[in-house]
Amino acid sequence: MPALITLVALTGHQNTTPALTPVRPLEPHDLPELTTLHRHAYAGGPAQTRGGDTAGFDAPVDGGLGETIERASLVTSTPDGQITAAIIVTERNGEAVIAELFTHPDHRRQGLAEELLRHCIHTLHTLGLTTVTVTVEDDNAAALALYLSRDFRRLTDDDTDGYTDYD
Repeated sequence: MPALITLVALTGHQNTTPALTPVRPLEPHDLPELTTLHRHAYAGGPAQTRGGDTAGFDAPVDGGLGETIERASLVTSTPDGQITAAIIVTERNGEAVIAELFTHPDHRRQGLAEELLRHCIHTLHTLGLTTVTVTVEDDNAAALALYLSRDFRRLTDDDTDGYTDYD
C-alpha cells in the first residue's frame, strides 16, 4: 500500500498571463461533470488523496474536507465548455489545502494541471493565505513531479512551527 506524502508551498505572485485554455472558477452546476471526470481521471491509476476512492468526490465541494475556497477552485475547459481539468482547494483551520487536482486522460500532458496550480497559488496569495499543502501517494510520480516543479517541499515530521522546515 502506497504511503502518503504531505507537501507544502509558499504562495506568492504567479505569472498569470492568459492561458491557452480558459481557466474559470468552479461552479456548483459543474459537480455532475466533475464526478464523471474524476472517475475517468483516476481509473486504473493512483488517486491523489483517497487511494482511488471516488465515492465521496463531492466532499470537497460540500465542505466534507473543509470549506471550499471558491475563488481558488478552478477548472479548464474545451472551447465548447467540456471540463478537461480541475483543482479544488479547501480551507481547514485557516490553512489552504489542495483537496483534488485531476485531468481527463485525453487531455493530459498539455500543461492543464500546471496552469490550474499556477492560477490557484496566485489566487491564494491575493486572498492572504501564505501556504498551501497537498497530500499525494508516494507512487503517484506525475503528481509529485508537478508539485516539486512548482516549489512544493516535503513537510518534515519534526516541523512543529508551521511550515518553516522543508526537506
